[in-house]
Amino acid sequence: MKIKIFIVMSCIICSSCIYSNAQDIIFLHHSTGNNVYREGNVVAWVDSINISNGTSLKISERAFPDDPWSWANYPYDYWKLWVNGSCNSDNPRIECMKTLAANHDLVIFKHCFPGADIKPDVGKPDANSEVKTLENYKEQYRALRSLFDSYPDTKFMVWTLVPLHRLATTPEIAVRANDFVQWVKNEWLKEDGKLHSNILIFDYFSLVAELDENPANGVKYCLKYDFERSHTDSNSHPNISANQYVGSQFAKAVANVFINK
Repeated sequence: MKIKIFIVMSCIICSSCIYSNAQDIIFLHHSTGNNVYREGNVVAWVDSINISNGTSLKISERAFPDDPWSWANYPYDYWKLWVNGSCNSDNPRIECMKTLAANHDLVIFKHCFPGADIKPDVGKPDANSEVKTLENYKEQYRALRSLFDSYPDTKFMVWTLVPLHRLATTPEIAVRANDFVQWVKNEWLKEDGKLHSNILIFDYFSLVAELDENPANGVKYCLKYDFERSHTDSNSHPNISANQYVGSQFAKAVANVFINK
């Protein structure tokens, strides 16, 4: 009888441990993110991490924003949806941050590759502008930073930009894309002198962009030559090799939010 009681109690304790480690993660993306998620076997990598670490991380994905929103997920779109109040939590394709934060432990979002098509500044930063400039992006990110600060019990992760194919951009535009990436990595969470411990960055750009000063092939700050789907077509979607490489790195970064906290 004592042995039976011990077995029952052990099951209860183990179930409690598993439940306490359960973490819900949502990945908001469009096509580039979808390719990483599926071709990069992100779910399988997360499952493997769970087995190795005794964790219960659960990751899911969603095309976001989507109909009735235009197929755009740039800084302006997230600002307009979440900060400016154009969202609607009755529709998961344009869900508001209030319910996203309430239902998930980690909210991850990214921008599609046209987000790297950054125009020159005009000296009039405006969060309400959908023109892709560094000054506008920064204002929109500052507003998003304040929004995320208001949900301290939820973690947020933003991907750095997806670099453009060298045939789809110019060296000047590519430099501006890198400038924004560097600002996000090095200044965004420090410039106001406050702690933003619930905001994290997954540096996708540095994983797939050409960073060598004089590459044998390709162009600096553009998609790596070996990650191009075609060397003669300007399609900026990274190829399956890139997605497989990033998939494992992304899964590890997600897991580290909880395992190394």
